[in-house]
Amino acid sequence: RPVDIPSDKLRTLPWVEASALILSRLPINKERLWHWRNAVFQRLVPQNEIEASDVVVGFDTAAWIVGARARQAGRKFVLDQSVAHPLSRANVVLAAGGDSAMWPEAFVPRLEIVQRAEAKEHRLADVVVVASSFAKRTLVENGVSADKVRVLPYGVGPEWLAIGAARTARASRRPFRFLYVGYLTKRKGLNVLFHAWEGMEAQGLELRLAGGGGLEGGCPPGVVQLGQTSREQLQREMAEADAFVFPSLFEGFGLVVLEAMAAGLPVITTENTAGVDLIESGVNGLLVPPADVGALRGALAALAQSPGKAREMGLAAQQVAAGYTWKKYGERWGAMLQELGS
Repeated sequence: RPVDIPSDKLRTLPWVEASALILSRLPINKERLWHWRNAVFQRLVPQNEIEASDVVVGFDTAAWIVGARARQAGRKFVLDQSVAHPLSRANVVLAAGGDSAMWPEAFVPRLEIVQRAEAKEHRLADVVVVASSFAKRTLVENGVSADKVRVLPYGVGPEWLAIGAARTARASRRPFRFLYVGYLTKRKGLNVLFHAWEGMEAQGLELRLAGGGGLEGGCPPGVVQLGQTSREQLQREMAEADAFVFPSLFEGFGLVVLEAMAAGLPVITTENTAGVDLIESGVNGLLVPPADVGALRGALAALAQSPGKAREMGLAAQQVAAGYTWKKYGERWGAMLQELGS
């Protein structure tokens, strides 16, 4: 896709990805396939590029080889951890009082070869960068030293902040509308949301879902499934919504939370997202425990019954989001790399 990167600084190895995508159509273990793809890619990174650098940055599950090569060359190695630690998934469900029915994939054992690679990445890294305090917590509970973990929250683009800046108090010409954006899966807390929604449609409320994936049993009354939406349509949905709900059980960050805040929406989310870093509950959004149907229902009702307060919280949310642009994210990364490379 078009990116604002000078061509002389960009290298691609498209045949690696193409080969993996072709092989993924075969009845083989997909986790083992992606592990193979990541290994091939790392071995093809030119050694002269590693030696010409001061700091090498790799991504989780795709950096155990390049990290070792960087350390052998005497270079600093930074691991960009895009998700919370996978070994904490089942513990999160159990802590919320759930079991494998709540999120089946959380209880599927990861391949030993993948686990060893992830552990090696964490050992090799001089710094592990995560986007949320929740992600850091999961790393620490799985043996990663807290001293080497840096929390650098993601950013948001000006197009989302523009939605919030243009938002005005809307006359009550339609029901109070909640919006959810994300993959339609149990990990995102959709089952919990549906249970919390029971009876809400009788109060004249709306819940709209934007995202791909399938839902077992379809949607309950008062819920509109939009399917996979374009970026433009999603921005229109954000502009017309009154509040945003994202009850995810397990995230590295949850960028849609920040985008919704930038669009001027009060956000209801769990403590297992970036919400704990961005939201002061009751001021610019509402935090609820993961998988707590009663707490989620109460949060939905609180906003729907006080639309004026919801608008105030949305304004406060946008002010917070304005401090988390992609430019500022880059500046935080730049400062860290300068410090590490000096």
